[in-house]
Amino acid sequence: MKLLDQAEGQAIDAVGVPVSVAGTTGPREEWSQLEHGLLRVLRCVPGMNSTSASDRVLTAFRGSAWTVIGFGASQLLRLGSTLVLARRLLTPEAFGLVALVNVFLSGLALLSDLGIGTDVIQHKRGDEPAFINTAFLIQAGRGMLLWIIASSLAYPFAHFYHRPEIRNLALVAAVSVLVQGFASGSVWKLTRHVQLGKITMLRVGAEATGLVVSIGWAILSPTAWALVVGRLAAETFFTIGTHLIDGERVSTMWDPIAAKDILAFGAGMFFSSATYFLAGEAERLVVGKFVALAILGCFSLAVSISAAATQVAQRIMGQVFFPMISASVRTGPDLAASQFKKVRLMLLVISGCMAILFIGAGNWIVWLLLGPRYAMAGWMLQLLGFRAALDLFTSATTQMLFALGTSKYAALGNLAKLAFLAVGLTVSFSMFGVREAIWVLAVSPIFAYLPLLRGIRTHFQTAFWSEVSTFASLIAVAGLAALIYETLVKGAFTL
Repeated sequence: MKLLDQAEGQAIDAVGVPVSVAGTTGPREEWSQLEHGLLRVLRCVPGMNSTSASDRVLTAFRGSAWTVIGFGASQLLRLGSTLVLARRLLTPEAFGLVALVNVFLSGLALLSDLGIGTDVIQHKRGDEPAFINTAFLIQAGRGMLLWIIASSLAYPFAHFYHRPEIRNLALVAAVSVLVQGFASGSVWKLTRHVQLGKITMLRVGAEATGLVVSIGWAILSPTAWALVVGRLAAETFFTIGTHLIDGERVSTMWDPIAAKDILAFGAGMFFSSATYFLAGEAERLVVGKFVALAILGCFSLAVSISAAATQVAQRIMGQVFFPMISASVRTGPDLAASQFKKVRLMLLVISGCMAILFIGAGNWIVWLLLGPRYAMAGWMLQLLGFRAALDLFTSATTQMLFALGTSKYAALGNLAKLAFLAVGLTVSFSMFGVREAIWVLAVSPIFAYLPLLRGIRTHFQTAFWSEVSTFASLIAVAGLAALIYETLVKGAFTL
């Protein structure tokens, strides 16, 4: 059912989404037979039966499809690279060294994050060239500053871990941070409009370039350098490509008002990202200080495998859900509430399946992918896979609060998680061991989630009780999976 708005020449579909109609502002997007079939399948999901064939749903379908295809291809490339490098060429110690280098660089990036891309996507001026160019100049300046800082800290970082070989690895890897800073703002503009085809192909091309360089280097010299040089090659390919995919020319156009808006948004995002790093990514720095490099390498691979299973959904949340829910918030709260509840139900199903998979089959996954040298990563993957399911579930809550224009609850959540980790890891490593420390990591997202619930109750009260009930359902599913594994499955598997 549609109501015609005579003044604006638009139709309003059954869920309140403005769409064009023939003879008014332009032709409506055409649905393919495949897309109609997918819509029928979607309507079979509980809570999704009222989903209409609107332009907004079509945009979500196509954006999600590009994200799944591109990220799936990227993950296959990464998986192939990991299989070849881990099983044939590199040792767990090499992965441990590079894990420290990577978290060193990501830490610097997150500790200085201004949320520039996020601001462009959600800001009302995000399509204006002056706003995009101002954002680019701020990003480039930040990239240069990060490169200088990373290069200066490479030696102290290596000295802290008593690993002199880390210094040169960090110095070369830091160049990738400099390169990232000069990526074009075309990526933000395309993401804002959920036009993800070009971005997807570019990311896949970058991953393929990094894979070829890493494997080629490892064949000639099977050391940690293969991973570092591969990363630098991938970032260089991606940055150059961003300047070619959309014709968006970079200029020195500077808008003081835009800069003020970007930096004001970045102030809250800075605190949120800094606490996110300390509560999340910094775990490898802590674990690396207390365990051998081989154990750190197994831990790093378990983290990577568990993250790979969620990253495609996380990418959809960032590239499809966030820009669309931001537009819905600008349209009206009722539409935003309806879309959020539907996405929440889908993420409950996906997160529950992930928890069951990793808890029940984590050991088999490691044995099949990495081989017996990495056997310790099996039980780590079971726990870290459950954590990944929690992170995926809570990502919708975080993005919803960002769309509502508030980042403080994410920052408070990260701070609560950080406090729990500081106490939990200290007790674990001083009184117990690495297994107990991984348990602390596995349940830590719950502490980050509690302030997010407070934010939903304050700013989006209509979704609060459905949020609580779906989270309780996820915990119940994971608990049942663990019980079945311990009583029926565990004894059947031996490495």
